[in-house]
Amino acid sequence: MEFNRDTSNLIATLRGLPQDRSTARARPAFTLGSLIEVLEERYELGHEKLTDVIAKNWKTIVGPQWAHQCCPQAIVDKVVLLIQVPNPILRQELRFQERQILTRIQKLDGGDVIRALNFRAG
Repeated sequence: MEFNRDTSNLIATLRGLPQDRSTARARPAFTLGSLIEVLEERYELGHEKLTDVIAKNWKTIVGPQWAHQCCPQAIVDKVVLLIQVPNPILRQELRFQERQILTRIQKLDGGDVIRALNFRAG
């Protein structure tokens, strides 16, 4: 039989045992299956993420001449794609092509959520 902490401490005092002064709380136990389901849902496991779709199509998005020199890094605030660019010359060239790159990304499955590009040195 489970008692709450106050009741357990009262019983311990009456029996001459030390009280439980821990600040930890007892939490309900979950089955491993339910935890896996929660993790799959939270982190979208088993579903292809937008960053993966963009990375797969990177050569067609920016063109073969620049695809090996820059790469998509992350999506910030669910609307801005960070692109890692190694030098300022390429960064400027990609800024000239920003509208076309953004249009190609928005044509991808799920890419319509991307509203802006941000070029980062790296």
